Amino acid sequence: MTRSVLKGVTAIGAAMAATLCVAAKGVDPAPAPGVLTMRIPNEAAPAGAMVQMKVTTTEVTPISGGRPNFAYDTAFFESAAGFAIAAPNGEAAGAAIVDGAHVQVIYRGTSRFTADYPVMTVVMPIRADVPRGTRTRFALDPSSTWDFGTAGPTPAVVSPGTVRVDGTTSIADVIPGEGVWPAGTVVRVLGTGFDARTSLKVNDTPIAARRFVSPTEMQFVLARPTDIRGLRITASGATNSVTYYAYMRGITSHVSSRPLLASTEPIFAVAQRTRATLAPALAMSGSQYEAVALQNPNLTSVSVRLSLHDASGTLVHETVRTLAARERLALEASELLDGIAPPAGSTIVVTASRAIDVFSLLCDEGLSTVLPVLPLEAR
Repeated sequence: MTRSVLKGVTAIGAAMAATLCVAAKGVDPAPAPGVLTMRIPNEAAPAGAMVQMKVTTTEVTPISGGRPNFAYDTAFFESAAGFAIAAPNGEAAGAAIVDGAHVQVIYRGTSRFTADYPVMTVVMPIRADVPRGTRTRFALDPSSTWDFGTAGPTPAVVSPGTVRVDGTTSIADVIPGEGVWPAGTVVRVLGTGFDARTSLKVNDTPIAARRFVSPTEMQFVLARPTDIRGLRITASGATNSVTYYAYMRGITSHVSSRPLLASTEPIFAVAQRTRATLAPALAMSGSQYEAVALQNPNLTSVSVRLSLHDASGTLVHETVRTLAARERLALEASELLDGIAPPAGSTIVVTASRAIDVFSLLCDEGLSTVLPVLPLEAR
């Protein structure tokens, strides 16, 4: 299904294609001068645990979006558990279209990524029946492209990583996973293999206290107001160490009746807002439709109002729903608006009792394409 998403990707020259094919076979070629290069570090975690795969740049790289895709080893991994994209100096919205063991990610942002942490992370659960010592490779497809500087969609030489079943320590999630939280906030680190001797290191912010809670949870206390998203957290046990970059992994409670949207996971790297205006609806035909992605990063429920206005600004329809703590959804606009599809030129205004994550998606079931669109406030 998702192979058609790749239509329109810039053609790769013969020399670049040959280089990428070599990389896909596991050989790390010497990239040509000026070629965009990335790497996926090796990881290790016990069977049945989560492992966070990280796509990192090898130098300061102005990336504002991309269309990376990959396939994973189903004898080693369960389905992908979560995705994150970096937007340290702006905002980004993305979507991961999951088609069996193949995943297509597309995202767009408002600024160029130049930080020294991963461009993208993917949390993969290791199957519980994989024997200790087993290894597999994790690689991006050579057709993956990135919005590089002013050059537009650009391929990259990406050195693949190896995942090994080993050790006892892993990190599965961090709660809360995004937002600026005050000093004194208790942050929960969930995982496996923790004990009283496990070391927990948090980069980028001072920590007032750390404590062991159980074999599946450790905690730390913020010493000052801190933006949690992107914090680098390292847990070191007796046999291995793992590093995890915090992000908000929402809980999906409603699934769209649209097959494409039902297989799509929204990826939020947006500013939290109490009011967001979604771009005027385009004229839709056939298999095309607009969708809305919402996520509540708060630890309590939030009341959300969706107001549909026609091109003249007149209120057409309004509805209110509750988003539970950490709830995430991506539904066709009409599924949220009591069956009313937004007419061309109309806008949807989302207001919430506390700041949440919001963006829209332009979907085409026929072409199996999903295009994330940031709210007008982000632009």
